[in-house]
Amino acid sequence: MKVTLPYLKVFGLLLAAYLFFAAGSYLVPQSAVERHVVRTIECGDLASDKPRAFLPRLQCRMDNYTDALILNQAYTLRSESFVDGIMLLPRLTCERLPFEELRVAVGMDTVGTVSTATYARYWHGNTFLARYLLFFWDYPTIRMLLYILSSLLMLCCGVLLWRRRGWQLAVAVGLGLLCTYVFMMQFSLQLSMVLFIALGGMIAVGMRRAASANLTFFVLGSLTAYFDLLTAPMLTLGLPLLVMLALKPKEKLSGAFKGLTLASLLWAVGYGLTWVTKWILATLLTSENIWKDGFHNLSNRSGVLDDYGRWDALMDNMDLLPWTFIFLALAVILVLACWHFHRQGWRRALPLLVVALIPWVWYLFAANHSYLHSWFTFRAQAVTVAGLLLAAMQFVDWKKLRT
Repeated sequence: MKVTLPYLKVFGLLLAAYLFFAAGSYLVPQSAVERHVVRTIECGDLASDKPRAFLPRLQCRMDNYTDALILNQAYTLRSESFVDGIMLLPRLTCERLPFEELRVAVGMDTVGTVSTATYARYWHGNTFLARYLLFFWDYPTIRMLLYILSSLLMLCCGVLLWRRRGWQLAVAVGLGLLCTYVFMMQFSLQLSMVLFIALGGMIAVGMRRAASANLTFFVLGSLTAYFDLLTAPMLTLGLPLLVMLALKPKEKLSGAFKGLTLASLLWAVGYGLTWVTKWILATLLTSENIWKDGFHNLSNRSGVLDDYGRWDALMDNMDLLPWTFIFLALAVILVLACWHFHRQGWRRALPLLVVALIPWVWYLFAANHSYLHSWFTFRAQAVTVAGLLLAAMQFVDWKKLRT
């Protein structure tokens, strides 16, 4: 009981903060939200469904689909009572694409039949955040703000990792993010939240003492469940795990695996407990059975259909990585290892390789979702790329190389 009591206290505080955050967003003046949503539509940033930016590749597809849905929820939230608004997350729908439904919601277009839909199995922390931001700015300005803040956070994270463990850790994490087109995440309300949590998690693990690292992973799992819509949740687990392992280079292999297992379990408990709590609260406080809907979709998203299997989900995500570049980087490290080989490197490399496999395990588990949405779920493999590079680096004797 003494062991679990601190986690229960922290979860209670987190739950109170989540509800307070949601309640505060409901009280944001609707006139300001309406004004900035209308201005967003007039700017034309959401005038298409899934456009591709920077490069004509699937990896550069922008998620206007979900961002328009988020703005629809932010706009429609006050159409329901206080409790139903923050628990059920209503939006107006007319069986069209989300950016077209958003135009209907604000009265810029008219259609025959309009109804209210709910999306209550998620917490939708990103929708609550959107209402706060829409009080001040329109969507194009919010996008630029997300880009600036995420860039500054990446810079701070890189400097911290470099100072704490050397350039190898910072470069490996940076290349992992680059190989998964991190710049596309920075412009999206849908995708940026998991990036912010992952970067903040690496900074927290890098700055905090080992004794508090387990609590950090519990909080990271909970925050991911609150803000993320199943985009790339393994980023918030895998990248901080790599930092945790890299900061303990002299730890025994058994100790490394023990710490890795405990941190992963605590992340999973925070993630699952936060999600299930939403199902319970929404079922108790509203007229809808969100508990049943949540478990139904959990079974659906982790299942497969006749035309694809779990292996297809894994391969679809792997195919979106720039493997030529990754193999080239690994080849350079291999040459350095042949020049100055570190015989005990395998002890540090093995736990890193296990972390690198985490996104692939997730794809096999959440096969349905990972297959249908591989164009954004593939970004979790930033953990895979960074883990592979870090593991390979352990076989190089960097001290001899410098001298």
